[in-house]
Amino acid sequence: MGKFSKLPNIGSVVEEQLNQVGITSYEQLEEIGSKQAWLKIRAIDFSACIHRLYALEGAI
Repeated sequence: MGKFSKLPNIGSVVEEQLNQVGITSYEQLEEIGSKQAWLKIRAIDFSACIHRLYALEGAI
């Protein structure tokens, strides 16, 4: 587990997906925003549902 999984609502799977899409720091996540981060994740994992977007928003 890395730094993202210390945020609320973020587990190891979402953390790994964030890293896969090139988001490697909280600052990057905050700058890109939850919607754009979710869209990037959705591009690599079609099963990423609206709840993952909500989790990202809650983490920010």
